Amino acid sequence: MLCGLIAGPFVLSSPGWLFAAVTALFLAITAGHAWLPGTDGSRPLASEDTARPGLLAGVALLPFAANALAFYLYFHFQHFLAVYAVERASSAFYSVVLLLCFTLVIVVQPLASGLIRRMPYALALALAVGFTGLATGSAVLAAGTRAALLAGGALITLGDIVLFLKNDLEALRRSPRSDAVVFGQQRLAAGLGACASGVLGGQLYGLGERAGHTGWFWLLAAVQCLLLPPLLLTLRRRTARLPVSDGDHEGALTRDDTDGRIPGR
Repeated sequence: MLCGLIAGPFVLSSPGWLFAAVTALFLAITAGHAWLPGTDGSRPLASEDTARPGLLAGVALLPFAANALAFYLYFHFQHFLAVYAVERASSAFYSVVLLLCFTLVIVVQPLASGLIRRMPYALALALAVGFTGLATGSAVLAAGTRAALLAGGALITLGDIVLFLKNDLEALRRSPRSDAVVFGQQRLAAGLGACASGVLGGQLYGLGERAGHTGWFWLLAAVQCLLLPPLLLTLRRRTARLPVSDGDHEGALTRDDTDGRIPGR
């Protein structure tokens, strides 16, 4: 989100330089990872008998699916707000919207984390609150005014805060895997959802653009926020832990073992 705040004024004015800078940044990060210290070779290689299970072994199915769906819907906002906002206001105002969202994340998320942790995970409560926030914010964005951009962005961000924290905490509670593996599983779900949002959402936004009514894109996003989450009900009976091989010595977790384990974006 900070990158979006910095890049906002250049989305339309200098897109070539913007994407060149982003490419250079990712190349620098890649090069930096290549210089990370490795092992000294003294650690014995794992045998086939003690091989670790795959990434998705022991996955908490409902939090994984809910996270993928949440990021699919949330990234409609992340992917397409820029082009939508600058057509109705300016790239500078788009940065103001991002600044508001960024401020909500760094201020509200820590303050609300305890409440979100204690909130029941039932679809009628925690998930309903989050997806309702996304739906309401998307519907408000359809108005296209400056006030709507600010209010819609705030509502979507608040919904994302609830969904992000609660899905990760619930995954930690339900999965027998280590913290690192659980976070990896949840980030995989987020990546899949964001990718689907870019592919499918892009087609929908393109249709709205060609029809001259991009506001309808946000109304359709709001409808998806209301209709798709109930499909998660079909997973409620399939949330039992998947078997983990005996060679996995990461340590099984108790149902309440989430103290001190803080999800990260």
